[in-house]
Amino acid sequence: DDAIVQGAEWLQRLLQLQQGVDAEKTFSEKFRKEFQAVQDAQENNKRYDIAPVFDLFVDYSKNLFTAIPENKPEERLKEIESFFALILSMLSCLEDSEHLDKSTTRLCELLSADTEQQPELRLRLLMMLYNTFSPSFQQRYRIFKYALDYAASADMFEQVLPYLDYLDSWMADWESYLKIEEKRDLYADISRHMRAYGKKSEAFQYLKLYHGLFQGEKSAALTKPEVVEQTIQLIKDAVMLPAVIQFDDVLMLDTVKALKSTPHGSLVGLCEIFLSGSVDDLKEFHKKNEKLFDEHSLNFQEAMSKIRLLTLATMARGQSELPLDDIAKRIQESPTAVEPWVVRAISEGVIDGRIDQLNRKVLVKSAFLRKFEKEACKLQ
Repeated sequence: DDAIVQGAEWLQRLLQLQQGVDAEKTFSEKFRKEFQAVQDAQENNKRYDIAPVFDLFVDYSKNLFTAIPENKPEERLKEIESFFALILSMLSCLEDSEHLDKSTTRLCELLSADTEQQPELRLRLLMMLYNTFSPSFQQRYRIFKYALDYAASADMFEQVLPYLDYLDSWMADWESYLKIEEKRDLYADISRHMRAYGKKSEAFQYLKLYHGLFQGEKSAALTKPEVVEQTIQLIKDAVMLPAVIQFDDVLMLDTVKALKSTPHGSLVGLCEIFLSGSVDDLKEFHKKNEKLFDEHSLNFQEAMSKIRLLTLATMARGQSELPLDDIAKRIQESPTAVEPWVVRAISEGVIDGRIDQLNRKVLVKSAFLRKFEKEACKLQ
């Protein structure tokens, strides 16, 4: 009736099928020796160490994922999942903290070793491993990181997306032992995975969290090659993502400030144009820095679209109405084509108002504030 014995018997049968009688016999002899020590300790009312049996099970688990038949695999999948549930139960009973730490990492590596053989089962087992322990368990962050990276490499990132809703809460649980470098790595990797998955806006938000963890750092940390690379990506996102129209929070980051003194400082200047510049300013910048746009794959026409909307926001601040002809001049568009820009500005929340087509003007209720002052609100 012992679950460990049942697990051993199941594994014996599978070894005989996969590797033959000799492999089954070798495992059986090892198991009998280790489990006898457990039984002897139980009979003498002594504490026993389950670690040797746990290690033995893990040693022989490497090829389990190849034991699933193509026809009717459901039963074998359930058996393997049940066997790993037994292993996880044994893991939680390990008393030596160093062994527990190494064994947890070992399981993570075993489960994430292959993205072709049963990736869904592997990911499910990684999340089972994560949920085996309480929030205070120090390996929990590492397990989640393995699961996250494995899901991305196995092209199953969408399966872990719902878990990111709990990330803030989990980060609070990990706060007592999580190093700032680990936090940065986590945010940078989530951003990278989001970008690969096509979620560029979400990637930008996680990248901002990464950069926020460098506030107050010295120049040496801010100008490391990997940090500079992430800073360049942040500015590229801010410039090219249509939804990003607030630039003062980007320019206040220490990593961005530090980039200004590097050979990539022109990117910060471009960012400053979107904070408070005009269509003319962007055209002049592009004329002087055309290679910059090519080097960083920045689309000038898309950048022009954004600066037109932001210029319109600047015009509308403190105004109750704006002639369409005046708008056309400022955003450098023909009078007959200016209305779509106003409609877009309204739909994207750059201004709040409506078009008076009869009198060819925009009636303004409020406008987006491009540059925050201490006493200012976003809309007024």
